[in-house]
Amino acid sequence: MPNIDLHHHIFIPETETIASKEREQRPQHADSFEGFFPAESSQHNQKLFKANWREQLADADRKRKDMVDDRLDMALVSPSPPHFYYWIGGSAGNDIARMTNDGISAFCKADPDHFRGIGNVPLQNGGEPAAAELERAMGLGLLGCVVSDRVGAQALDEPQFEPFWAAAERLGALVMIHPDFADFRPLFPYYMANHIGNPLSTTVAATRLILSGHFERYPGLKVILSHAGGNLPWAIGRVQHAWNVRPETKVHTPHPPRHYFKNLYFDVITFNQSAVRWMVQEVGADHVVCGTDYPYDMMQERVVDYVEGSGLTAEETEKVLSGNTSKLIGL
Repeated sequence: MPNIDLHHHIFIPETETIASKEREQRPQHADSFEGFFPAESSQHNQKLFKANWREQLADADRKRKDMVDDRLDMALVSPSPPHFYYWIGGSAGNDIARMTNDGISAFCKADPDHFRGIGNVPLQNGGEPAAAELERAMGLGLLGCVVSDRVGAQALDEPQFEPFWAAAERLGALVMIHPDFADFRPLFPYYMANHIGNPLSTTVAATRLILSGHFERYPGLKVILSHAGGNLPWAIGRVQHAWNVRPETKVHTPHPPRHYFKNLYFDVITFNQSAVRWMVQEVGADHVVCGTDYPYDMMQERVVDYVEGSGLTAEETEKVLSGNTSKLIGL
């Protein structure tokens, strides 16, 4: 069975034809790092993008080389938050999502032995346009989509996104939740918007989906949570206790919150091998998958060695590195 990276990013350069025009109209748009990081963070990211990230995000040969070095046989590629383009609304937002998905589809079809893909949807335009683009993208061979933990100030469980979730279940789509940078001012210094804020944002989004009853209404949903599900595996005991003692947590959920882990998959990006071992015990070996966050500097490097050295059984290791993802992507 192949070792598969389920959290591997891609950039379609052609999308810049639309994004650059939009930036000219709105130089302080929501995609800017300026609102989240001090100047040194933005400058450092720009240097890394020019030096390595742009090639690693877009060039198949470079991806394959790096995958060999990491003992990975296949990757499920997905856009990263700067390329969700939620700040571009209206027809341009629909167009850039289509361009992204066309590009990812072509990239994967050129080498299906190494690459499969999930795409982008224009959630900023509402649930119905997102549902329509998800269906079109899956018709191109993509396996689902990646979404942020929120769309501006709107949470993923709000009513306007219901058509998207209905379509995701109907189509059998994989939906990855990859957080954008938390718009919470105490997190702005020290790159905390990423290393603290991103896990917190994923925790909030996933817990809201559970408690809002999304997995009751759409029991076939398959949701992948980036960065080991944020803090959710570690916080589920407290969430479950709240469900036991607080009436507002039961309004939409007849089952305890942990019951809905059957719909969730958690990647191994913890940077702590004992945490991988504990997470497998907590959420079940069938719901932990291999992921790297390639190519960013917050990626889990040498992920196969990392998982193999985390103290799992041989059966658990096989499930995490290949078996679970093979089932999810239909190998």
